[in-house]
Amino acid sequence: MNLTIDQGNSSAKVSVFDGNDIVAVARFDLLSISALVRIIKNYDVRAAAYSSVRKPDGRIMELLRKKVKKFIYLDENTPLPVKIDYDTPHTLGHDRIAAAVGAVTCAPGRNVLIVDAGTAVTLDIVTADGRFLGGNISPGLHMRFEALNNYTSRLPLVDYKGELPLIGHNTVTAIRAGVVGGLVSEIESFIDKISARIGGDLVVVFTGGDCKFLASQLSRKVKVVDNLLSIGLNRILSYNEDI
Repeated sequence: MNLTIDQGNSSAKVSVFDGNDIVAVARFDLLSISALVRIIKNYDVRAAAYSSVRKPDGRIMELLRKKVKKFIYLDENTPLPVKIDYDTPHTLGHDRIAAAVGAVTCAPGRNVLIVDAGTAVTLDIVTADGRFLGGNISPGLHMRFEALNNYTSRLPLVDYKGELPLIGHNTVTAIRAGVVGGLVSEIESFIDKISARIGGDLVVVFTGGDCKFLASQLSRKVKVVDNLLSIGLNRILSYNEDI
């Protein structure tokens, strides 16, 4: 069994794979050593990959090095099944790397646009021949709502749940329509521009905490993969076992 840890800004996702198949997924606001020990023992984990957008937890890394035969901490020096065409690979988020590999795994031989809709929204491009070109980083839904509330004196804190008109008819619906509509328009515009640049054979893959909601608001069909980063980490782990 392989284990992957995707540590995001707000939570950690732990996934267990039997080959390429996910057999268990658990999400933790704070991943404890005791919980990780139980998972390793229950599933007889032999290899593990760890990615973090925050400072890595030294206790987790020490435990995995001791408990599994093969351990990888994903960083800019990790051998990858994709080529990174990025000017500053040392500043490239590990989550973006894992998502890129996950996208190539799910859509081999295709140009892929990855929309990772979490605390931030990243829009990244991987070409059909496996080159990560880079992409854009933008505030996520919740960050946009919170910014309007934090940086004004009278605007309330709103979320995306509720009435979503084209034209807001009160302050709450005006904020919701503006934030959601603005982000959706931003994403659709980027899809159009990338399609025009690299050709129409483009697969759009959504992942991240808000992926299902945002994908439902688009005027086009996209692929939603909840566990894209975990799939990418598992592929990176398998790739490194083979070299």
